[in-house]
Amino acid sequence: MTAETYSVAELTRAISYALEDAFADDVWITGEISGLNRSRGHVYFDLVEPRDDIGQPATAQLAVALFKMNKEVVNRTLKRAGIARIDSGARVRIRGAVAFNERNGRLQVRMTGIDPMYTLGQLAVDRERVLRSLGEAGLLDRNARVPLPLVPLRVGLVTSAGSAAYHDFVHELDVSGLAFQLTFVDAKVQGVGAVEQVIRALRQLARTDVDVIALVRGGGSRADLATFDDEQLARTIAALDLPVLTGVGHEVDRSIADDVAHTAYKTPTACAAALVSRVRSYRDTTEELWSEIARVAQLVVRDQHDLVRIRARASARAARSSLRAADTDAGNLATRLAREATHTAARAEQRLDRRRDRSTRTAREHLAQGTARLDRSAHVVRTRVPRQITTLDRQLDLTEARLRALDPARLLARGWSITHRVDGTLLRSVREVSLDDILLTRVGDGTVRSIVTEPGHTREAEDHG
Repeated sequence: MTAETYSVAELTRAISYALEDAFADDVWITGEISGLNRSRGHVYFDLVEPRDDIGQPATAQLAVALFKMNKEVVNRTLKRAGIARIDSGARVRIRGAVAFNERNGRLQVRMTGIDPMYTLGQLAVDRERVLRSLGEAGLLDRNARVPLPLVPLRVGLVTSAGSAAYHDFVHELDVSGLAFQLTFVDAKVQGVGAVEQVIRALRQLARTDVDVIALVRGGGSRADLATFDDEQLARTIAALDLPVLTGVGHEVDRSIADDVAHTAYKTPTACAAALVSRVRSYRDTTEELWSEIARVAQLVVRDQHDLVRIRARASARAARSSLRAADTDAGNLATRLAREATHTAARAEQRLDRRRDRSTRTAREHLAQGTARLDRSAHVVRTRVPRQITTLDRQLDLTEARLRALDPARLLARGWSITHRVDGTLLRSVREVSLDDILLTRVGDGTVRSIVTEPGHTREAEDHG
């Protein structure tokens, strides 16, 4: 029996109808967000099967689109649950309609809702797993065993540049009036790439001459603080041979970074205040000790002074007789010294005259030689430099002519054009574009903005002259 034959349009339509029949209503799907991208008010990402090992390829994935009108509903749902936003790496349970695009043969889930409790539950499960792994490896209190210096004046700081956490921490050190030396390394503390940047910053500071490292950030939801629950970051903190202090602005839950750090504080300000308090306490204790030493020294001096007076009276009489004998000896010695000093001065004056004559002759010879070399150099400059300037002028004129010939504006005026994406990537082939991509084409008198409707064809959007 001959198998039924479909055209491409017939088969794609049949697939579309089958999906509509199978998934007539929205379905719930769980997975891990990957490659999240926000564009023109919409959100696009792949929902992949969660992987046990980071870096392993996904075993299954679906393209998901969250359009603007549905995004507002999803954001309100997340906000009510205390989650500011969702980024790549988050495990989610979403609701959406399964759709099949007949023109490009792509399957897509159009997201309409989200279950925030699923995401919060996964964060809690992951946190317990990481804590158990760190405990089994003996890393939970390793950094806490690193001695904290008595006077931690050289402070390394890791946080986001210009953030409130940065300003709060630095302000607390500045107003203390103590001689803190701050070494700052900027790092993202939230979102894609934050973990890698914080780890890199910690390792960089560990190679510098600092006494302690402070890792701080402002407050946020549990999802916002997911960076500080990362296992790799926790292992990095635990392995450092410098004490790490955390000041993460959460009031209820502790992050895993807090658990492995030397000491954890509630806010960046509290973290800086702890350093100020430690240095100030050492200073105050030192000043008290010096005051006590001075008081005891005064007592000792007073007792010694009384003893000296008693001994002085006993030896005064012997000293007067010894002084008379010493006066006679000193007179004889002074006479001999004066006679020898006169002879030594005469000999030194003779040596100085001979050295002055030799120095005068040598200086005149060096001056004559330098004048001759200067005359020769001046002659070379006067004869060679004009010729070199003329040669360089010709080369400059030739280069200027070549640059004018290569000016892109001239090529555009002659009918050429340049097409690139909105991010500036130059387009060299129709195979590099996808459906709904926005393209900018520059011509001689302006720029044409286009939207791709299908590979190899575009429709004009607007012209900015």
